[in-house]
Amino acid sequence: MNALKQNWNKIFIVVFSAITIVVAFTYILDIKGKELVDDSFSQAVIVFGSAKALNAVISLAQGTELNLPFFTLAIGEVLDPINDLIEQFSLVMLASMTSLGIQKILMNFVTSGFYNIVLACCVFILNIWLFFRFAKDEKSRVLFFKITVILIFLRFAVPSMSFVNDLAYNSIVKPEYNIEKLNENINGVKEEVSRVMNQTIKEKEDKSIFSKLTEKFDSSYYTEKVDEYRKAVDNSSEYIVALIIAFVFQTIFLPLVFLFVLYHFIRGIFNIGR
Repeated sequence: MNALKQNWNKIFIVVFSAITIVVAFTYILDIKGKELVDDSFSQAVIVFGSAKALNAVISLAQGTELNLPFFTLAIGEVLDPINDLIEQFSLVMLASMTSLGIQKILMNFVTSGFYNIVLACCVFILNIWLFFRFAKDEKSRVLFFKITVILIFLRFAVPSMSFVNDLAYNSIVKPEYNIEKLNENINGVKEEVSRVMNQTIKEKEDKSIFSKLTEKFDSSYYTEKVDEYRKAVDNSSEYIVALIIAFVFQTIFLPLVFLFVLYHFIRGIFNIGR
């Protein structure tokens, strides 16, 4: 009993080490974690594609001109603010997909067979070192312990980050900024702008020469067309800003928090014993 009390810390490390190796080589957390990262990346690609599709439709609409007697009104000018916002959103999405891509690379690295083997060797050596000491090994033993702890932390922290992202999105972000719903709204705006543009082109093609001439002096026609485009993009700014908030929080803010925690964890580990 006395031996157990005296060596409880060593026994704890041995048991913890065994659990660590079992969990690492059975990939309990990794499979689901990779699925979550892949799903987030696929979702980001879909939303990015929707935004670029809307950008393309608006660019086409900007080429639709309404000819007045003394000047030409480019109907696309009404859509310029939305187009500029979409371009800024595209930059955010590129940053988000880059962040998710880096997360996938880190996930693949810490869950690879090579990393697991290195981790297992370090854990095995550390446990041997608990019971067999060498002359003047205090500094090297402490340094090896710190490195092993960091390897263990990275092995499970990186996959766990995907669970934290998913939990944070579903519990905090999704009730207010549902990415799937917002993406549907963006697609709806694209379809509406495309419909108005095609309708305008068709009307110009179907009208007689006399109607086209009289239409030039009918300001109500132009007002109506501008209103149609304005209604087509109604609330689109709100949808895009909401998507920016959701993706910045999920793919940029939370990873930065993780890096902050990792930095202070490593710093704290290396400050032990100083």
